Amino acid sequence: MTLSPLLLLALAAPVALASPKVDVPEQAPGLSPQAQVVLGGPRQTTLDLWRGWAGGAKIMVLVGLPGGSDALFLVDTGAATSVIQADLAKKLGIVANPDDGGFIQGLSGQVPWVRGTLPEITLGDMTLRGVDVALGLDGLPEQIGALPLGGILGNNVWSNFVMTVDYPKDQLTLSLDGHAPKRAPFLDWSQNSARITLALRSETRLNAAGEWGTEDGKRVHVKADIDLDVDTGAEGLLLIGPRGEPFRGFSTTGEEQVAGLGAELDKIPDAKLLSVTHRIPIQRVEIGGQTLDVDVSARWICADGPCDQHPGLPGLAGYDVLARHRVIFDFPHHRFWMEKSPGPPRYFDAVGAALKRELELHPGDPTRATTLASMQWSTGHSDDALKTLQDALLKQPKDPELTVMLARAHGVSGDFATELTTLAQLDAVDLVEQGVWLDYIDGLALDGQAPLALKLAQEALDNAPPVPDETEQYLVALSDAQLAAGDVTGAAASIAAANHASPRGGSAHLIRLARIAAAAGDRYGVIVAMRELMSIIPLQGLPIWLYALSAEGDDIPTFDQDVGIAMARLHPDQRPFDFVGAGWMAVGETEKAQAALKTGYDRDCAELVGPDRDNCDAWYWALGKERLDEAEVKSEAAMKAIPGNSAFADTGAVVALARGDLALARERALRAARLNPSDPYLLWQVSRLAAF
Repeated sequence: MTLSPLLLLALAAPVALASPKVDVPEQAPGLSPQAQVVLGGPRQTTLDLWRGWAGGAKIMVLVGLPGGSDALFLVDTGAATSVIQADLAKKLGIVANPDDGGFIQGLSGQVPWVRGTLPEITLGDMTLRGVDVALGLDGLPEQIGALPLGGILGNNVWSNFVMTVDYPKDQLTLSLDGHAPKRAPFLDWSQNSARITLALRSETRLNAAGEWGTEDGKRVHVKADIDLDVDTGAEGLLLIGPRGEPFRGFSTTGEEQVAGLGAELDKIPDAKLLSVTHRIPIQRVEIGGQTLDVDVSARWICADGPCDQHPGLPGLAGYDVLARHRVIFDFPHHRFWMEKSPGPPRYFDAVGAALKRELELHPGDPTRATTLASMQWSTGHSDDALKTLQDALLKQPKDPELTVMLARAHGVSGDFATELTTLAQLDAVDLVEQGVWLDYIDGLALDGQAPLALKLAQEALDNAPPVPDETEQYLVALSDAQLAAGDVTGAAASIAAANHASPRGGSAHLIRLARIAAAAGDRYGVIVAMRELMSIIPLQGLPIWLYALSAEGDDIPTFDQDVGIAMARLHPDQRPFDFVGAGWMAVGETEKAQAALKTGYDRDCAELVGPDRDNCDAWYWALGKERLDEAEVKSEAAMKAIPGNSAFADTGAVVALARGDLALARERALRAARLNPSDPYLLWQVSRLAAF
């Protein structure tokens, strides 16, 4: 997540600065004033880096807050100012002035905010006062992995220090006296961002016909110096506007989602979800005194026109470049440096540490039960998570959030009957507000209770409060219940009404529409719906497979053409080769299928380990109808390791079907759907296998 320094409404003037003096950029009006370090204590402190999972790109630190509480905040050198969650601000009594704020310019456009001030925070042994924070920012995630996120600390905090981020050691050091080596390159923070000059190198092949990116021909390369913001909150390399121009001949063009803070993706029409970008393969980066051999696909936006939505932002260099190093942001002396981390790597078990703290600091607190249970699940203590939720509900009976979480715990453990009876304790309004009304109705249908599902869905729609954002959920649930009860015509009418009500536009439920067509025996209805979805979101590979399974004879040339058109709209490294291969396999294009599946397998499975690797192996082998005995062993291992994973169960169904065991395929498909009952693809799998 990156916040550019452009604020459209000026804030108050900066407060006095701590020693060593940091030059406040004159050309960045309107930014939050720099927080003030309280002097007289330690001049250096070291903190653990908290990650939502081992090796996660997002790094956080534990921040002491007023009143003796604390919370995890994202370390974000791409953020000009800091941000706080609305509920945490309310708890701390931070009062926002609606007339004091403005807009932050992010990747998704202008995001409104208002200003509040944390009177004091602590970072390890350091204390800072007067920390401005932005409130009211949409799109700020509540959690990173199993860890709750309190907010973001930006450069109005970090600019006080020489900040050293040691990624391999999971440590962050803040110093008032240290400095980067004198030979370290210049760090420009005139825009309140850690902007540096780095060199990027891209290479490709050029054949005799002058075609770029081919498999034959001589190898050519280009190298260019680029100004980018070093952003600990970003994951890869992003170039904006003219910064990518030196690499145009080495880039691919495709469509992908470009969204950041403030993007409400569930309210963006599907037809506007994707933007045209370029992708540049980067093999070498010179940054902060280091020359790195990398394999990074840099994203280049605004390559073919004006970029008014990102004024002043040149691009970002994030985790993919920084991850293996000790990174020094010397704000006081305007220097940036990278070096190898001294000594062996150190792994900090952040989730385990958070669980231990939660048990020590908030024993038996029902208001913390969902946070504690999430950590317990994440660390494999599922029985403890179940007890935590049950105990909390004794103190807060029928609390909607606790009830839904307890129901999900039963479902993940395989006790689907108890999951349904637990959800039945809440009324439809509560279930809709918790976003699980559709799961409940589909869960009943999968449990053989289609008449009850239909009765409840119809009553809920008839009595639904006039809340436009919730109407769609009621209508989709009714459609699914009607289809389960055999009313295909009613299901089609309800899903059409849901599409009309959806802010995502008329294409929001095309997979459900295709499933209804399949139930009516209308294979061309399936094909039409899937062709439309392919044309809107070619990144989504599933429609290719569903299309292929309905294609016959004369349909196949058109299918081949449609797949070619869809894939040509995507960057080569983002094509859904698994579903493309499965689609070609389904229409008898075995050679094409094997080539696509091999490419996808090499890309998707190579770096995975443990159950994820087992599942990936099994998935690709089953789609290619090869090594099926090994696929079964791998799939079983993955499902045993993580029994609550619906994707693993679905892979098991595909493996069993490829091996000719229809009964086992049906059993696994049903389990996958019951683990994630509102997923239209998993529902389609159940009905498809039942029809065999």
